[in-house]
Amino acid sequence: MFLDWVDKWMEQKKNEIRLNTYEAYKEIHIKHIIPFYKPLKLTLNTITPQHIQDYYNKKRKSGQSANSIQKHNVIIRGALQDAMKKNLIPYNPADRATLPAKSKFVGKAYTIEQANNLLKAINEEPIIKPAVILGLFYGLRRSEVLGLRWRDIDFQAGTICICNTVVRTKTIIEAEQTKSKASNRTLYIIPETRDYLLKIKQNQEKNRMIMKNSYNETDRVCVWNNGEPFKPDYISKTFPKLLRKYNLPRIRFHELRHTAGSLLLAKGLSVKQIQEYLGHEQVSTTLDIYGHLSIEGKKETSNMMGGILKL
Repeated sequence: MFLDWVDKWMEQKKNEIRLNTYEAYKEIHIKHIIPFYKPLKLTLNTITPQHIQDYYNKKRKSGQSANSIQKHNVIIRGALQDAMKKNLIPYNPADRATLPAKSKFVGKAYTIEQANNLLKAINEEPIIKPAVILGLFYGLRRSEVLGLRWRDIDFQAGTICICNTVVRTKTIIEAEQTKSKASNRTLYIIPETRDYLLKIKQNQEKNRMIMKNSYNETDRVCVWNNGEPFKPDYISKTFPKLLRKYNLPRIRFHELRHTAGSLLLAKGLSVKQIQEYLGHEQVSTTLDIYGHLSIEGKKETSNMMGGILKL
């Protein structure tokens, strides 16, 4: 049966991909693929491109985004591709179905004024403040913020190593690895944040001395007063509430990263420099996200052209 083969393929992939990716695939398989295909009782030899097209069309009509359906396709096409590789089917029917066009993501970003307003607001929010500082100043992903440890910060050398992450789907996973090879990077401590980072570390050491054995020793930078590290959903749920509380424009936590990239671009840094700072695997990714100019940048370009050519 087709679904039996997908199950087998999923078990095989479990040992080849990160656990959080596997769990995300598994959820798609259980919630979407199985309910659609189980009543059809299809085998590898009876599933057709139309069956797959019908699935994509139904998911699109039900409200699934084109980007989400692309992830469904990874599973369906991947399993069928493996079957074709093993000569169980003559061709991959998923290759003859048409996926909805993937929409290009355009991240929101704060202006300098909005970013500074956020910095003022978080002075009243000491628990989440370290996460916001790391996201906004250093452009760290949520997983990188959660995974950052004091051992990764060398105050003497003035460096921060981004080499550990914490992610969650069903399972919270801490790993000595980043999203990609390029994401594993070393940044220099921004002078304006140095004293603040030292203060956090000192406060944690005080709490450790006061609470002694009841203090949760994890070496993480972003923790509660008792040393308990943040869970991924804490940031995701708390950050929007913070923005509403202080009447700030709504953005996702990840868009602090876009803000960092946009502000650096506006100040004249090259795309290559921003790529290395944010840890994008390819410069094309940076160009896709930040290739557009800000309004200020467009005005500057127009003024420059006006200085070159005269009517």
